[in-house]
Amino acid sequence: MVRKNWQKYRKGFYNFNINQLVEIQPDDLMKNPNVIRNAKKVKAIIYDAKEFQKIKKEYGSFSNFLESLKQIKDQEVFKLLTKKFEHLGSYTAEYYLHCVGYWE
Repeated sequence: MVRKNWQKYRKGFYNFNINQLVEIQPDDLMKNPNVIRNAKKVKAIIYDAKEFQKIKKEYGSFSNFLESLKQIKDQEVFKLLTKKFEHLGSYTAEYYLHCVGYWE
């Protein structure tokens, strides 16, 4: 479903602009017809955008944050990511890390 509606969701979530997402209230975002109809997921997206801002402030970039995790065992990295971000399971965390070239 997400793949099918990706362009619609992209538009509804401000092209995934974190600075815009952290400013909006979940109820206001849910009024947009281009947004996922799941309130928990919408709240998680806003929460995660705020987490990305915190990471950027602390580490300078998300890439730097990921680099800092390379000192930790893989299973611990998955646990850390699933605790830090909402609606992120260990399988998705691992898949994401593979996709972004975390392991060389």
